[in-house]
Amino acid sequence: MRKIIAAFFALLSVASCSTVQDNERQTNINSIFDQMELQGVDIKKPLLYGFFFYDKDKSKLEKLKDELLKDNYKLVRLEKSEDQEFILHVEKEEIHSRVSLLERENQLEQLSKTFQVASYDGWDVGNPDPTKPLVSKDDSFEKSLDNQSAAELYKMANELYDSETHDKAVLVFQKCIERKYKLDTCYYKQGVSYISLGQTKVGIEKLEETLKINPKYFKACFNIGATCYDNEEYQKSIDYYQKAAKLDPKDDRVYYGIAASQFVLGQLKAAEENCKIALKLNPGNENAKALLGDMKKK
Repeated sequence: MRKIIAAFFALLSVASCSTVQDNERQTNINSIFDQMELQGVDIKKPLLYGFFFYDKDKSKLEKLKDELLKDNYKLVRLEKSEDQEFILHVEKEEIHSRVSLLERENQLEQLSKTFQVASYDGWDVGNPDPTKPLVSKDDSFEKSLDNQSAAELYKMANELYDSETHDKAVLVFQKCIERKYKLDTCYYKQGVSYISLGQTKVGIEKLEETLKINPKYFKACFNIGATCYDNEEYQKSIDYYQKAAKLDPKDDRVYYGIAASQFVLGQLKAAEENCKIALKLNPGNENAKALLGDMKKK
């Protein structure tokens, strides 16, 4: 599958081949539309849709291009690509739903077959103003949240979190927090999102807020332990892993986490004991096996 190279905030793209079944094509469309909506794009307004075709014979693409221009498509390029095939890229400003875009893809694929073009290769979407990105970086997204209910915000925040759109997830979780909605989970996932964005200090603070609200929140303890280890705060890592162990004494990962920090601090006997506990709980813990092996070399 050829790749259309474009910055995500300037252009969202998806490729498909002529043999893709409708359900697979619809899945791709749904995925991109879901992302656009989560990023605050109004899909009910006209957007600039681009479509791509490939063939080794430029003349076939020329004929297809002429046909498409009759239907108010605009030519972006018709040139030789890196793999020595010719690429035809046309675009049109219009409004599409998930259903109508699938219909358009099928129409264009059929049209490419009519002109004996080797492949219709998918679509992309951008801002009708080519000087602006599809997803605006202004405060319009945050303002759009004000009229949402707490439950709607929570659903949106989790969708952003699951799709790893962490910059926006932290904003929406903050709105939930301001409304005191599911505070422990919101602080927890906001903390994880901050850590994923590289803001570990803020992330740990949010996870600690989780534990103030719900001291039995195992994942918060575990993630503070893991993050502190990565930050070389080994004693703090041990402290939080030990709290996690009290909450779930059967989780082998916790004992390996304790052992890893103890090993770095030179507490080899304690590290060995915790590795053995981890392996007793889960003989398949490869990290614990490797660490135990390293200690035997000492």
